[in-house]
Amino acid sequence: MSKNKNMPIGISLFLVLFLIFEIYYFFYDYLFTGLYPFHGYTLDSLGYIPYLVITVFLYVIVVFSLYKITSGFILRENWARKFTIIYTIWASIWPIWAIIIGNRVYENIIFFVIYIIVIIYLLTSYVKKYFEKSRVFTYGPYTLYTKKVNLKNTGKLVDIYFLCSHTPKSGTPCDMPDGYEVGVNPRTKMPYLQKINKVEKPDMEILPEIVQKSDIYKYDNYTLYTRKIKLANADKEIDIYFFSSHIPKSGTPCTMPDGYEVGVNPRTKMPYLKKIGKKPVNKIIEPEKKAETINKKTANILYVVSKPDKVKGDWAVRTKGKIFSHHRTQENAIKAAKILAKKRNATVMIQSKSGAFGEGFKPKK
Repeated sequence: MSKNKNMPIGISLFLVLFLIFEIYYFFYDYLFTGLYPFHGYTLDSLGYIPYLVITVFLYVIVVFSLYKITSGFILRENWARKFTIIYTIWASIWPIWAIIIGNRVYENIIFFVIYIIVIIYLLTSYVKKYFEKSRVFTYGPYTLYTKKVNLKNTGKLVDIYFLCSHTPKSGTPCDMPDGYEVGVNPRTKMPYLQKINKVEKPDMEILPEIVQKSDIYKYDNYTLYTRKIKLANADKEIDIYFFSSHIPKSGTPCTMPDGYEVGVNPRTKMPYLKKIGKKPVNKIIEPEKKAETINKKTANILYVVSKPDKVKGDWAVRTKGKIFSHHRTQENAIKAAKILAKKRNATVMIQSKSGAFGEGFKPKK
């Protein structure tokens, strides 16, 4: 969690005074006028290893605890308040011990009362509320964020909440607001906030303000994009949607528009948007397809020609790209063409002496 830059004055003042008091008590009073000298120890006693180990252990606990308390308060960690209470109870044992053995009783009663006041303060709703604000609501990989936006139509400043699976450009992690729960969009599977016991969609007026990268619709490795285009026949701009597996030159990643679903082109396997429940319109055959069809029809013609290029006889049976057989006479060539045409369901065209072709015929099966 990010550091809290707006710690209330009351919390800041308490933290500073608490640290000053602990440093004074353990690093001055305890060592020079408190329990340590009362039991006959001095700083020279630290030369004795057992005393040194016990003293170092005590101060490691104090220093570590004060560090954790300070960082916990600054970062508004939920455990910091309870940890401070536990530490304060432990620290209050020392003045209680001093009171019991008669060491500076009045001073230690004051120290003990200060610890009691600290514990009472930490149990107040003021401190609890400070740490409650640090709670962050999560839903699976999504974290709840909040930010303020100006409504375009009214100019009103409102707080909006949105769930995001990454750190957004703007917004602060927050707890679940009262009276709300998580709903899940059945189409995009994206979570959003809705009032308890009420099914509602996010406010469409502020939805564009909170669209995050986690809202972008994806289909396999394709991302849905949108952009505006101007119609050639009308002075009008419309929004178009398209899928792309790479970043296009123009277009913005977007969510799935209402009333649409994904269709897949059976030929190219490319996804596209179509209205829900509407069958896609059959596409017009492209020019290349027409040419391919014509070529197929053209290729189903057998020619009986004279004087072929590669002379192995006077006549040949061929198509435009292939010679099937060579023959000495036209009659033999026509017979061979008829047999082959029956197998191929082809048309036979015969070349005359002038070089022209007459009307073709299909032999009867």
